[in-house]
Amino acid sequence: MTGRNMSENTARIGLQLSEDGAQITWQYGNAAEPQTLSLPGERGDGMMEVPPEVFRQIETGPSGNNGAGAGELSPAAEYLSGLLDKIPSRNKVRKSGLRICVTSPHLTEKMADSLRSVFSELGIAERNLFLQDFRTSFFYYVMNKRREQRIGDVALLTMQDWKMKGYILHFDRSGSVRTAQIHEEASSDVSETARAGRSDEDWDQERDRLFYELLGKLFERRNVTASYLYGTYFDSSWAKRSFQYLTFHRHAYQGQNLFSKGACYGAMARTGMIRMPDIVFLGTDIVRADVGIMVRVKGRIQYDPLIRSGVNWYEAAGRCEVVPDGETNVTILTGEAGSGIYVRHVVRLNHYPDRPNRASRLGISVWFSAPGRMEAEVTDLGFGSMYPPSGAVWHRSIRV
Repeated sequence: MTGRNMSENTARIGLQLSEDGAQITWQYGNAAEPQTLSLPGERGDGMMEVPPEVFRQIETGPSGNNGAGAGELSPAAEYLSGLLDKIPSRNKVRKSGLRICVTSPHLTEKMADSLRSVFSELGIAERNLFLQDFRTSFFYYVMNKRREQRIGDVALLTMQDWKMKGYILHFDRSGSVRTAQIHEEASSDVSETARAGRSDEDWDQERDRLFYELLGKLFERRNVTASYLYGTYFDSSWAKRSFQYLTFHRHAYQGQNLFSKGACYGAMARTGMIRMPDIVFLGTDIVRADVGIMVRVKGRIQYDPLIRSGVNWYEAAGRCEVVPDGETNVTILTGEAGSGIYVRHVVRLNHYPDRPNRASRLGISVWFSAPGRMEAEVTDLGFGSMYPPSGAVWHRSIRV
């Protein structure tokens, strides 16, 4: 099968998912630019409603009253199946040809496990499912826009929980490895409490002033070359002074699909459809350490990597099998990428089965349960029919 045919039978999907709503952006075949699904009757912000019981299942997993019966889809799987069927090219692509990147404001280990379980119900293999938070999706979005928009830093303006919030995507090009990070830098309350009974006209003037002050905090002592306003809250009808300041010698854009489109770019990058610039994103969900162990191969000691830095913590996992040669502990190594300097974390194999030397196999698994929190597990696998597995499992949580 040619690369062209493989591309034509593949759809990359960015799915924005939160309790506030869902949105789908997809790329099919050889199309260069993703498209965002637009449906008649959808909300004014371009989002589709997510039933509370569906998002509850995605957040916490199925409970006794929302799980699926025998041969039935769970509520979340049925909902997501309906969303995927709305994609115009969906009937041209088999389930094996779907590459789905889900983005949410925040991701937890439980939510990641729930999403994998739900998509597994739909026949989507785990290797074809990717996860990232909103900040990572914004990074992917910006990196796939024109380069002149990110010569300096990039601002993101959002409305969340009745607060205007400003974020800065900062690029550090000073080191040998170029990096990017995004942080919340300013916020301003625009709730009814802040309005304090003002008339519409007075309130427009006041929130214009608040927005202007917020922008001042974002742009102060920074070279911000582009700004993105997410959602429908920001409007030139009331933000007159602020919009003038926002667009003075800067690019400014307003849109409603930054995160779903960023997730689609994430799926495209992970499947080789696009190539990302050589910039390492140091997001809150990114593993910043290499993880591995030292093993003996043909009499020589060498480093065996289990997890490489730069992957999302909820996708980071590694496994290997070893035959101990007199060792009664397993040492996991963590260290900054490329530094060659490692921190040693010992998993003590207490009550190890009494066997001859080199007559055991150990399965070593490592994964992340939270940002900066790694789990290491060692399992006794026995040694053939002579020494069956004992069932012993040793576990340690490691702060990285």
